[in-house]
Amino acid sequence: MDAPDSLLRPRLASVATVFVALASVALALWMLGHVIEAVLLAFAGVLFGLFLRGAGAWIAARVGLRPAWGVGAVAIALLAAIVAAFWLAADPVAQQAEQLAQAIPQSLERLRETLGAHAWGRHLLDEARRVGGELARSGSLARAGGVLSSALGALVSLLLVTLVGLFVAFDAPMYRDGVARLAPPSRRARARFVLGRVAHALRMWMLGKMISMAAVGVLTWVGLSLLGVPLSLVLTLLAAALTFVPNFGPVISAVPAVLLGLMESPSKAAQVAGLYLAVQTVESYVLTPLVQRRTTSLPPALTLLAQTVMGTLAGGLGVVVATPLTAAALVLVKHLYVEDVLGDRPSAEADAEG
Repeated sequence: MDAPDSLLRPRLASVATVFVALASVALALWMLGHVIEAVLLAFAGVLFGLFLRGAGAWIAARVGLRPAWGVGAVAIALLAAIVAAFWLAADPVAQQAEQLAQAIPQSLERLRETLGAHAWGRHLLDEARRVGGELARSGSLARAGGVLSSALGALVSLLLVTLVGLFVAFDAPMYRDGVARLAPPSRRARARFVLGRVAHALRMWMLGKMISMAAVGVLTWVGLSLLGVPLSLVLTLLAAALTFVPNFGPVISAVPAVLLGLMESPSKAAQVAGLYLAVQTVESYVLTPLVQRRTTSLPPALTLLAQTVMGTLAGGLGVVVATPLTAAALVLVKHLYVEDVLGDRPSAEADAEG
């Protein structure tokens, strides 16, 4: 009797171990689904804070001030720029946004008429109506009060990102050292070094992205003005803002512009589509490689995979922050795994830390 029991106990222990492991993973995923939005908002705040800290420290080093004073100057200048832009451009942007909202349904109706003239177009419209009907039925209850809640949620999220960013910007070393103290005493110097590299990578990524956004905005505005496309101001702002989101952002920004061009003629829509394609080609194959010589380079396939995963986990917010999260993760993998675990560390760095 003892022999079967002695054989059964290890099997039961293995089954229990697997069950506990699966239950732990399920619990972790459940908790992640409930807190991931807050975590990603906090990360966005840290990203904003690192940008403020980097810009403030750069200014402070050149005028002989403490970094905190430089951060304060950058924050005040940024606030003044936002207020000035709102004061000067709020009315034109609001008017053009309202006109765009009114023009899009007309453009869609024109598109339906164009597609309806062809058999394949009618089949495509039928499929679109079927999918749209299913989505409408599944989301009818969720949309109750959705406009108010989404607007309030956006304001709360913006406030959270701003506050976290300011706290991090004004006292970044305190937060860095606080995280480093979670490591064993013998590894804290290494932890501070790695956190510094992560912060540098995120600041450089932000710098490169801001340069790209500005360039896309200028090129888009010039192109739309030359083509005579109406509402060029709001379309330009949309294109510049969505450049922050690689892969998906440029496609989304092109849709309303192409629809507006379609209201005039199919050839105008084709010209607008060609303009957006040309701008993104310049941004992707000319500007981005030049900027990435001094900033962070990310493999496009890895970026797309990260956006897909984060979009599945956290929706639009996940897609927005997926790229900087990937940049930070690559730095951590490089230093904590490739160098520390595998031992593939540059000799100069190893001598400096040894």
